[in-house]
Amino acid sequence: MTKILLVDDVYTARSMVERVLRHVGRYEVQAVGSGEEALALVAAEPPDLVVLDVCMNGMDGLKTLRELRAYGVACPVVAYTARTEHIRGEFVAQGFDAYVQKNGNLGSLLTTVRELVGT
Repeated sequence: MTKILLVDDVYTARSMVERVLRHVGRYEVQAVGSGEEALALVAAEPPDLVVLDVCMNGMDGLKTLRELRAYGVACPVVAYTARTEHIRGEFVAQGFDAYVQKNGNLGSLLTTVRELVGT
């Protein structure tokens, strides 16, 4: 089963995405509310994919991404954010493998996850 790490500091957004990913039945999802929690989890067991909110309190998504890469996490990381002032290429230039805008429709996130993990 594909292991997905979901990082979002907004509980309602995190729980909704977690439920949808689990419902697909192919993903084992670990959901956390901060970059610090994400780093603690990957130290124990690296995921196959990370879905990472960019705007979070404390350690934001960009810093979390840099720290994940510094820890040796090489799996794909998806920028999942409500920020609209950036274009997809800017997120990829920052080191993300994909960008999905939070818009209430999780179809594009599911499509991106399937493309990146091949399931």
